[in-house]
Amino acid sequence: MTNNLYPVLNSGLAFFNHAGVSPLPSDVAQAVHDYADQAARAGYFGSTWMEDMQDFRAVSAELIGARSPDEIAFVPNTATGVSVSAGALNLQDGDRILVTDAEYPSNRHFYNALQQKGVELDVVYQQDDGRIPTEDIISAVSERTKLVGISHVQWGSGFRSNLRPIADAVHAVGGLLSVDAIQSAGALPVNVVDDDIDILAAGGHKWMLGPTGSGMLYIREELIDGLIPPVLGANSMDGGLSAGNDQLILSPTASRFEPGATPTAAMLGMRAAIRHLLDVGIDNVWAQLESVTAYLCDALADAGCRVFSPRGESERSGIVIFDPPPDLSERETVDETWERLQDSGIITAVRFGRLRASPHFYTPQSDIDRLVAALKPQ
Repeated sequence: MTNNLYPVLNSGLAFFNHAGVSPLPSDVAQAVHDYADQAARAGYFGSTWMEDMQDFRAVSAELIGARSPDEIAFVPNTATGVSVSAGALNLQDGDRILVTDAEYPSNRHFYNALQQKGVELDVVYQQDDGRIPTEDIISAVSERTKLVGISHVQWGSGFRSNLRPIADAVHAVGGLLSVDAIQSAGALPVNVVDDDIDILAAGGHKWMLGPTGSGMLYIREELIDGLIPPVLGANSMDGGLSAGNDQLILSPTASRFEPGATPTAAMLGMRAAIRHLLDVGIDNVWAQLESVTAYLCDALADAGCRVFSPRGESERSGIVIFDPPPDLSERETVDETWERLQDSGIITAVRFGRLRASPHFYTPQSDIDRLVAALKPQ
């Protein structure tokens, strides 16, 4: 691992916000640059964009364990993937969606809007320790549950859900499991087949190390034919521009969820980012990230910080939420601590009154030592 691959390591920053927006590796930045250079010199003529975009489907499928690239659609972000897939389900008056109270707001907004059609929401609540017990979700599934919409990893706690039992429970009543994987894909192994996931959406700009405006939507192959996306365009049709205007013959693949021109530069950058992670090996990424976060948690505890994020083997993720040491908290608020850290080049985030640190697998121990030293009362 060299600093040339990760320019942020040469920037003077200690970067702990991969759960927000990640810095680009050099090969990802180069992919975006190459696209811009080609587009400036010759537009699309002589380019390999179309072939490369198809490869995006293949590498995305590989990253999440999908059976076929045909199950992958381009989307510009997670919210779009969650919304258009839920909109295609044609939920009716009396149908129920099961969510948690800890979801990222974008995930709830579309579900909330469906209540205008008579769709009802059931909510499972996060416990005070940041956990959302699997048994609480399973027990809330009813005969009218058509969809469980849940994040694999929660943005405000770092808690990772055990998805397969949830999938089994909702499938037993004829419902579907939709997963927001933006806080897991690229950081830890995700497998839509092993976990029997029906729908998965993930933006590329966090743990996947891609540009903003890039993302993937996975739709299980058996579901595609029965879904009519709420937004359609020429690219949604079987045959694309040659399909004509008078018939609705949708693509037999997940590409029916791509109504028009895609954000090519962002998608090519995301393709390079996923290839980067696959070259490292996602199991290797997760093993190293586990080591990095374990070192971080130990160092925080030694400095008097209280780690809030659940850290059980099946619960932990790349997100570490913590309270500053009590002696420091007596002198400055969490927001003031965050601002002081940022002013000194240590990039974290504040979530629900606590600090959030989200390193990646390449984060050096020296950056962690720098963060912890800045948290110790002087």
